[in-house]
Amino acid sequence: MDLTKMMLKLALGGGTWVLVLLIILSIASVAVMLERARIFYRGRFAEEAFIAEIEPLLAEASWSETAVCCETAPGFEPQVLLAGLSQVHRGRQAAEEAMEGERIRLGQFLEKHLGFLGTMGANAPFIGLFGTVLGIIHAFKDLALTEGGGGPAVMSGIAEALVATAVGLLVAIPAVMAYNFFHRRLHTILERSQRLSRILLTYLHGPAPVEEVPEVHLPVRKAGRQP
Repeated sequence: MDLTKMMLKLALGGGTWVLVLLIILSIASVAVMLERARIFYRGRFAEEAFIAEIEPLLAEASWSETAVCCETAPGFEPQVLLAGLSQVHRGRQAAEEAMEGERIRLGQFLEKHLGFLGTMGANAPFIGLFGTVLGIIHAFKDLALTEGGGGPAVMSGIAEALVATAVGLLVAIPAVMAYNFFHRRLHTILERSQRLSRILLTYLHGPAPVEEVPEVHLPVRKAGRQP
């Protein structure tokens, strides 16, 4: 019974706090969008130009020069190729496993915080609807306490309650759009990484001669440019 009274008291208080919650969530959502947009923008990659540059080097088994190209090229995709180059001395299978592991790590980095945008897009309308229901309950409470009907006051209260639904949709729509956009970019980056991996593997038919194996180390990228 105490729980019922507490919930009734919360409902009679109206949906103002729901609007405050939606505003806070919208600010967090915009912050995530800006952060992910910065990461993806700095990770732009000229795929065809890069492939045209490295294919002659791979054909000559110039692993060191190819690694230098990967280290200096912008974008996330060359990191995957660089991981494979660091293992060419161990053979084709080792290089393939290294690149697959780097692709997984890259995917986890790029997918960071995208779940929040997906959750906001799916649930913000329901949060707004909840606020609207609370606002309508509050409006009917005012109607019960008003002598002579109070129709205009009730209509005004219901109109205010519907604001919560509108705000919920306003928060959800950009979140869904951003979520879909970033996921498409993530998919494109991983597909490009897979293509680079396959290009390297076509030139690895067996263990590379020891004297041709470079000393390759994964570079430490500047903050914000690479994961």
